[in-house]
Amino acid sequence: MTRPQDARQVLGQWLRRSRQRQDLTQPMLSSKSGVPVATLSRLEREGAGGIDNLMRVLRALGELDGFYAHLQEQVRQSSLPRDISELQKPDRPRQRVRIRTPKQGAP
Repeated sequence: MTRPQDARQVLGQWLRRSRQRQDLTQPMLSSKSGVPVATLSRLEREGAGGIDNLMRVLRALGELDGFYAHLQEQVRQSSLPRDISELQKPDRPRQRVRIRTPKQGAP
């Protein structure tokens, strides 16, 4: 089972590689994203940092749209049934309307 610190570390590696692929230094990305160099360093090393800073860095790297699309897909999949037994039968439209008459003696 994946531990949170493992996932954070992979996130940091992804950010570092994306930055390096674009030939950006941390100070350059800091200037572009508005995120302090110390925070960028911590994001890359440990995956630690606030969500707002992460979003700023992703936007500056041009990765925010892909990340957002991935999240949207996860939301879509989470709304699907886990297996076929969870599918509900669709409601059939009513074919006719019956008018019920009250039974005699009933209030």
